[in-house]
Amino acid sequence: MYYHCRDLKHVKYGKVYPAPVDSLDKDFLPAYQWLGQHCGFFPQIWLSRSVSRITGIRNSREHILFGFEHVQGFPVSYDHWEFLLNPLLNRPKPDDQYLAEYFTELSRDLLAEGEELDDILQQWQHSQGIDDFLQRYVFVERNQVVVPSLNLKSAKEIICRNEQQRKKLRRMGFIEDRVKIRNIGQR
Repeated sequence: MYYHCRDLKHVKYGKVYPAPVDSLDKDFLPAYQWLGQHCGFFPQIWLSRSVSRITGIRNSREHILFGFEHVQGFPVSYDHWEFLLNPLLNRPKPDDQYLAEYFTELSRDLLAEGEELDDILQQWQHSQGIDDFLQRYVFVERNQVVVPSLNLKSAKEIICRNEQQRKKLRRMGFIEDRVKIRNIGQR
């Protein structure tokens, strides 16, 4: 199952698109733009594969979780994406060459200090450059994908928190037996 989380006020019965660029968190903009150079679209809609907790569902009482059986998207490894965020956020226009230099310098510094490299930096050490690293480790379908748009009415499962949300979703046109109420705790 692929999961996408969306605030109820941004839910509609049909195709949805990413938030407008001017509404995105400015700190994350360079990272999303960099990803757009690889996947071919910017901004992106994010989906989690099998792990609903990384969707942000617990961040708001108004979030609705949509589950899809099959989604054709551009794969992004969650752990690697988190690792990439630091260098991507610290540079206005990050590029692949900058990432290669960052990983090389970070690895060299850690080894010089007698530290062990974590799994991701070990993968970097065994890669044949940035393109090989991205293709073998980062852009692989483990736990998330990005898409340019998403048709919410094709969701096989829709999870909300209460009867009021459920009624609103049913009034929008979502199939009644697909809308379920679950107690999803907040952080």
